[in-house]
Amino acid sequence: MNIEKRFQQISQSIFETPDGDSFIEKLHGERQKRHVKKMGIINGITAAAFVAVFGLITTNQLTDDPAAYASNDLKPLEVMDSETEEYVYDLAEYLVESSDDIWETLAFLDNIEFEPVTTMHEGGIQ
Repeated sequence: MNIEKRFQQISQSIFETPDGDSFIEKLHGERQKRHVKKMGIINGITAAAFVAVFGLITTNQLTDDPAAYASNDLKPLEVMDSETEEYVYDLAEYLVESSDDIWETLAFLDNIEFEPVTTMHEGGIQ
């Protein structure tokens, strides 16, 4: 009996045919939303991968040893022009004068093989 009532309701109801243009417009809008969402996720993952790779590369290049940086910059004193050499000597003098622990500063200059400290260990200027 329940089925008969349902059939009667269906036969008495008025069905409207869906508007094809609005249906296609809604369908394309939904597809576009899903595509934008998918591309946002892909772009986010790609950006995270780039940040991770560049972060690892940068982290691998860093060191806690200040002598590594200074030795790269100060080692070839004989190749420097006179202004740069004068600046390096002034910088070393400033480090010695403003240092709280002179022995640590001299050890640092010796570690980076700063020319006057190296000759001091070899018995002075010859």
